[in-house]
Amino acid sequence: MQEMWVDGKRTAGASGRTIAVHDPATEEIIDLVPAAGQEEVAAAVGAASAAFAEWRRVPAGTRAELLHEVAVRLTARTEALAELLTREGGKPLVENRDEMGWSAACFRFYAELGRAARGRVIPSVESSQLNLVLKEPYGVVGAIVPWNYPILLMAWKVAPALAAGNTVVIKPSEMTPLSTLACAEIFEHLPPGVVNIVTGTGAEAGEALVQDARVRVHNVAGNPGYKRLRIRQPVKKILSFIVAANTILCRRVSLQHYHWEAMFVNSPACLAVCWKRSLTQPHQQMRLRVCTTCYGNGCRRSGDTSRAAGSTATMACL
Repeated sequence: MQEMWVDGKRTAGASGRTIAVHDPATEEIIDLVPAAGQEEVAAAVGAASAAFAEWRRVPAGTRAELLHEVAVRLTARTEALAELLTREGGKPLVENRDEMGWSAACFRFYAELGRAARGRVIPSVESSQLNLVLKEPYGVVGAIVPWNYPILLMAWKVAPALAAGNTVVIKPSEMTPLSTLACAEIFEHLPPGVVNIVTGTGAEAGEALVQDARVRVHNVAGNPGYKRLRIRQPVKKILSFIVAANTILCRRVSLQHYHWEAMFVNSPACLAVCWKRSLTQPHQQMRLRVCTTCYGNGCRRSGDTSRAAGSTATMACL
């Protein structure tokens, strides 16, 4: 069994429950991962929260070098991670090798961006004044990652968060958690608690992560398991959603206490990968709830469409 990564250590969690990870081509079990619940997620968030006080004060240049080291380690493990991604996700090996390169490039980009993006000086009203805009990190970021690009979408969430001085709790899809857990070796040079990885279902681990008031930013990429996330903590947070096919998000998300942003994706790459995976699971249907008007504390739904696996997917939008 592959263990989770919390506070700089491997852990199987307290519950003893596991999730089987299957090869989508053969449906054989590849490995087992812990099925984290509220206790395990709370421990990971606690570790990230404790690490934040020191990590936010690490000089930008030092953080940049640490992120460049992440890119170096990713590049060195390209073949091993690509093969693991193919086994658990079903994409061709050549695509997964490309994903490793894109992910490493993401860490390099944000390493340099974080080195020089602390704030700015703006014109003052009086000659005796100096006006500054200083950017501060939020704290703990919850990164919920889907199955189709596990490492790349993880990099998109983790790299900018770390570069800005935040700490992270990553929750990969229960269908493709092995490659993300393998990345613990890539993050092990960082201070304990800066990056944490927990595994489990959206209904348990994902729900516990978004319900924890210590998580100040939620970065969620659409996944079938997050159709019913209930995010109702009475504190100001940032919501960032990347929504693709197979996803219903805004139906049960209260926006009253949140600043939020959403990017809705209808890219050929995303839908093509979802389609290819669906061919290996013909008993499942691709379902897509289309929302066209979002206001106040919820959304008004204008349509509800279902498509059998392999048929044309419909664009998700607000």
